Amino acid sequence: MPLALAALAAACTPANVRSGASVPTAVKTGQSWVVTRPVIAAQVLDTCSRSSPGREAGAVTGYWAPSRQQVEQLEAQLPGLDAQVPHAADFDRQYVGIEMGGRQLIYLNAFHLPDGTDIDPARDAIRACDGGAQFWGAVFDPATGTFSDVQFNGPPKGR
Repeated sequence: MPLALAALAAACTPANVRSGASVPTAVKTGQSWVVTRPVIAAQVLDTCSRSSPGREAGAVTGYWAPSRQQVEQLEAQLPGLDAQVPHAADFDRQYVGIEMGGRQLIYLNAFHLPDGTDIDPARDAIRACDGGAQFWGAVFDPATGTFSDVQFNGPPKGR
């Protein structure tokens, strides 16, 4: 069943967050949300079963809202992750614009939402402790169009 791509405009925009264009609805395999509220962005990066830029003290120096073009660029590159993450585009995803080392990067938080959930990934950080390969994250560099730091909550079942 096709699902929609949605974005949330920033409810409050502190000085270290630059507003970006909202991402309009488009048909996608999985759903994705751009997280723009800094408190929620920090929670997304506060992973408990895998490494992330937010777990490295001082690594993330600010947040920003990825543009529609940057989200489309990232999503066009998702099939390139299939060797590491089979069917990467089938996962639901949260995108957080982060500033690291003077560069604007996008952190991708991937998961599967249960049917009928009341969770709103535009407003709620999706965090899971354990969960194996069903929960993963990666860093995307819009300047180079590449992913790095693919991390899973744990090994796939059976390993």
